[in-house]
Amino acid sequence: MSASRRRLALALAAITLAAGALLAAPATTRHGIDFAVSTKAIPLYAKALAFLHRDAEYRLLAREITAHAATDEAKALAVFDWTRRHIARTPPGWPVVDDHILHIIIRGHGLEDQMADVFTTLSTYAGVRAFWRQARVDERPGIVCSFVKLGNRWAVFDVGNGIILRMPDGQLADVRELQADPALREMVCRDLRAQDTPYAQFLAALPPFETPHPFRAEQQMPWPRLISELQRVMAASPSAMRHFLALRARSPQRHPVEAAKIWAQAR
Repeated sequence: MSASRRRLALALAAITLAAGALLAAPATTRHGIDFAVSTKAIPLYAKALAFLHRDAEYRLLAREITAHAATDEAKALAVFDWTRRHIARTPPGWPVVDDHILHIIIRGHGLEDQMADVFTTLSTYAGVRAFWRQARVDERPGIVCSFVKLGNRWAVFDVGNGIILRMPDGQLADVRELQADPALREMVCRDLRAQDTPYAQFLAALPPFETPHPFRAEQQMPWPRLISELQRVMAASPSAMRHFLALRARSPQRHPVEAAKIWAQAR
């Protein structure tokens, strides 16, 4: 074997070993029951595989739901209808489970914010960006509104209450216009009520409209999640990186898994 091939083989072997060590590094997953969250340690490869599996499931399901939808509005309406039919409210007395969005779909029930999670995630996977916000009036539980980007408008969908807000001409209402114009808000909401409260009051209680960064639904996708994680690490990295390099300098021959632990300690 020539010297160049030997160096290439050694480099590939080193990369393979480093990748294996990284995938075997410890990671965690969280699981909530009745608002008490527990953390479980799992290998990084198991967490990565589960993430990719969920991504594939969301993508396939969104494609199936919107197979006959030709426009973004039709896609959003199809996902809304599917979510209403397949995700019920968690019955009183049942445990409230908080884990992955895919598990909500599998269980077939959830709280209002979980129903909105299913709707906005599947809508986003169908190519129509969406997110949700909660609106409260006084001490009442409040409602969860989902906002869907349709052209230059942000349409309002309330999955939990089965409400889609429309203008008098039938066009989907833009939440920004409803927030800016109380008279329009009252006209669009008319006799709509939620929790024995006029629906317009909940819209008035919404915080000023602002799109999130990043979108929660997009964090279920590999590339947006990777970019977000890299940005987060880079934003926190100046002092952490210096600390990490200083710790590494004390023992430069540490195993990659140990290096990962040091990085976690440095951060």
